[in-house]
Amino acid sequence: MNIMKKYSYLFIVLIISVLSACFYSHPDKESQEGGHFISVKDRSFIDPMGREVILSGVNLVNKSPDGDYFCALTPKVFENLRNSGFNVVRLGIIWDGLEPEPGIYDEKMFDCLDERIQWARDNGLYVLLDMHQDLYSVKFSDGAPEWATLTEGKPHYTGHVWSDSYLISPAVQTAFDNFWKNTPASDGVGIQDHYANLWRYIAKRYAYDTLIIGYDLMNEPFPGSAANNYMPAMIEAYAKILAASGKKIPGPDELMQSWSVPENRAEILLTLQDTNLYKQVIFSTQEMNRKFEQDDLSAMYQKVTQAIREVDTNHIVFLEHSYFSNPGVPSSLIPVKDKNGKVDKKIAYAPHGYDLVVDTEAYTNASSSRVKFLFDQAEATSKRLNIPMLVGEWGAFGGKNPGFANQSDEILRLFEKYKCLNMYWAYSEGIESYPYFKMLVRSYPRATLGTLLSYSNQPGEVFSCVWEESGIEKGNSVFFISSAFKEGKETVNISLDKKEYELKALPDSEHALLIVPVSGEPGVRKLKINY
Repeated sequence: MNIMKKYSYLFIVLIISVLSACFYSHPDKESQEGGHFISVKDRSFIDPMGREVILSGVNLVNKSPDGDYFCALTPKVFENLRNSGFNVVRLGIIWDGLEPEPGIYDEKMFDCLDERIQWARDNGLYVLLDMHQDLYSVKFSDGAPEWATLTEGKPHYTGHVWSDSYLISPAVQTAFDNFWKNTPASDGVGIQDHYANLWRYIAKRYAYDTLIIGYDLMNEPFPGSAANNYMPAMIEAYAKILAASGKKIPGPDELMQSWSVPENRAEILLTLQDTNLYKQVIFSTQEMNRKFEQDDLSAMYQKVTQAIREVDTNHIVFLEHSYFSNPGVPSSLIPVKDKNGKVDKKIAYAPHGYDLVVDTEAYTNASSSRVKFLFDQAEATSKRLNIPMLVGEWGAFGGKNPGFANQSDEILRLFEKYKCLNMYWAYSEGIESYPYFKMLVRSYPRATLGTLLSYSNQPGEVFSCVWEESGIEKGNSVFFISSAFKEGKETVNISLDKKEYELKALPDSEHALLIVPVSGEPGVRKLKINY
């Protein structure tokens, strides 16, 4: 080999090595060997080693254009999340920031996004990219750029709670209507087509990045002016409940006015603590919700997924139910199809769930029965679709009230029961000092060889996990163990069927990773940790 050929060969090898490091680097070598992507199998998320994965994370969403959206996030935020044991972030991206003019993408903003993804990589955190919106547009809150906000001159109204604008603002509703109709923007290209083109651009940019688990196509899709039919239906159902109980029935306008005041809203919901009564009210909108999800929302998801699959067949596409399914309206989502008309093999369900008193002072007294009901509805949808579930938003407690800790614990027990992934809404500076934060930092199985059967955190600070190995697996199972060390000393008693394991302290943290080698034999394995 002559000298020029030799150096050309070495140069090519170097380039390939660098590209491989960029495209196939992983957040946690222990759980990411293999150089491939997080995928799905039936209702589970699977890592490159074939292990069942549980991801526990937090939303990072900066909605302010004044802070250049996610550019305001610092490396310290990602480091704090790593030290608290989280292994994923739902990273909000804003259409307005990425496509400030029709068809023109802001490369500086994408460079900023690249940097935040790298910070996640540096701290062992997966990333779910979430195209975030609230009230559709930057004109009203965050989301679409002004050029994609077609209101037809309709007025915008605000209520006592920010989200009331969904129901009372003609401008917000009309902007959504034009999105669902794919009304042309100023350049003659449909607004929804622009949205799909942006997702294609994003997917092409990150098609080979294994740190990214997938794409959350739209935050809390809202049906637009069709929503004007939802509240009257619920008010009528509520009036029937009052009539059945012998109480005086206010008129529809009086009930609507009462609902618009947070204090009165809380009083109404007190009468709906009974899940059966609550269902009567919520289910009154089921047919309207079905029509939106199976028509407008399904068509958009199909269009955007097709655009993504033209350039990226590696990542999971996450489908959210409609805005009205957040409080428990049954979802009628249908799966997106591949180019051959079959169900796409890499899709997942990403519901949100909040009690109706969210964002009000009454939230400290949210109903446990209603919250359980709405997440049971989400679990039922995951089963119906036979795809895994990642709860993209829950919580939104935003305060130091001790009651939020109990609410967090109850909700997380549900997630443990479902074995679903979850992303708390949302990270804010100083959150580590809030009482409920301790509930978020709890032990869980990050990657389990074989089949994860169950896991839970019980009163008395006991963590238990049961899984089944077939005997042919290779490698290790990995568990996050909270508060495993105090002042450098172990504070946990580990009970395992086989004594082989390693407890590795996380950097700058009292928490640890428990590494459990495969047994090499078929059978059920049990882990129990007492603090």
